[in-house]
Amino acid sequence: MTVNGDRGPIIVSTAAGITILAAAGMQDRLLLGVFICAGIGLGLANAYLTRLGVAALVSENTSGKGPLAAVTGIRLFAVTVLALVAGVLTRPDGLGILYGLVTFQIGAAFWAAAPTLRSAR
Repeated sequence: MTVNGDRGPIIVSTAAGITILAAAGMQDRLLLGVFICAGIGLGLANAYLTRLGVAALVSENTSGKGPLAAVTGIRLFAVTVLALVAGVLTRPDGLGILYGLVTFQIGAAFWAAAPTLRSAR
């Protein structure tokens, strides 16, 4: 699923999903846990599509930020609409998809910042 073989985010997302499902199951909120995992999966798919889009634009030697901004904007709009529609139609548990997206984005930010924090030591 990765472009450069970077499987760390996939492993971390899977571990977080299993932990969330276990915790939600113990609280009798398994459907909420499923929606949170769906949000994490949606964030992971978005990150993968971002990498593919950037790789395609780089290989085409496209200049400027316009094409990248257009592709990114459309993809983010689609992910947001999908998450909001799913969350609103299946609330209250469906709102977990938004929590999952947030969880993935926080994890991705830490994953991206980790090399910088290691080199700062």
